[in-house]
Amino acid sequence: MNDRRASIMTTTMETFSADVIEQSSERPVVVDFWAEWCQPCRQLMPLLEKLANEMDGAFCLIKVNVDELPEIAGAFGVQSIPFVVAMVDGNPASHFAGLKQEQELRDWLGEFLPSPAVDAWNLMLSLEAEGKLEEAEQACRKACELDSETASYQIAHARLLLELTRDVEAREIIERLESRGFLEPEAQVLKDQLELRTQIDDSGGVSEARDAYAVEPENLELKLKLAEALGADSRFEEACELMLEIVQADRFGVGIAAKESMVQLLTLMGAQSKQASAFRRRLATAFY
Repeated sequence: MNDRRASIMTTTMETFSADVIEQSSERPVVVDFWAEWCQPCRQLMPLLEKLANEMDGAFCLIKVNVDELPEIAGAFGVQSIPFVVAMVDGNPASHFAGLKQEQELRDWLGEFLPSPAVDAWNLMLSLEAEGKLEEAEQACRKACELDSETASYQIAHARLLLELTRDVEAREIIERLESRGFLEPEAQVLKDQLELRTQIDDSGGVSEARDAYAVEPENLELKLKLAEALGADSRFEEACELMLEIVQADRFGVGIAAKESMVQLLTLMGAQSKQASAFRRRLATAFY
């Protein structure tokens, strides 16, 4: 029986279904139809073997000797060799006849093989779902290194760094994204979260902000600092209630800053949040 973990196999009539059809649901399978007497086949096969070993299991190379297995060759409509077919999820995904050079083969494989960046991204998603944030961040960093053009990778990396309280690194990513002249909504939310954390650092934290406000309960600026500290601590409801009170008390003074901070909090709470929707209505009534 063939080792299904191997990168290169020689199949038989008995094992063909498992080697090719079933295995192609787990990873792409490249079927090389060849014969001993075929000189181009003897040139092509070492190149395919080299790539199969180099890519370390990203695909499995299956060798089919057409003289020994004419039934399989006939089923694939092979009329000349070398003939190579890529199988993905039990179906032919691509094929070619004749000899190809190494770079041509790499380009061909790239048509149906998952990219290393996608593999790293999928690993990140799996690790994050398991709560392994440190490992997920490392996998996401690798995906970003392999594919620096996909903004969603960069945004996810910033989000993970933020969850790990590595704010400086997260901010650097957001600033790079912002240098393009725009930010995706998800990136804007992360930027707002970073700004809230800066505010809570500046205010000295919830306890210090609450103590300062308790000394001067009529000081709306201290009340706003307390509200912002609460928001940065994800205590959104309490923060929004205080901000609404500030807007109602001084609509065109400190209330302007309170309104802006509250809008940031409502964005962080999410567009689908019923609580955020209720606060938006109350803010519109209070301010306008």
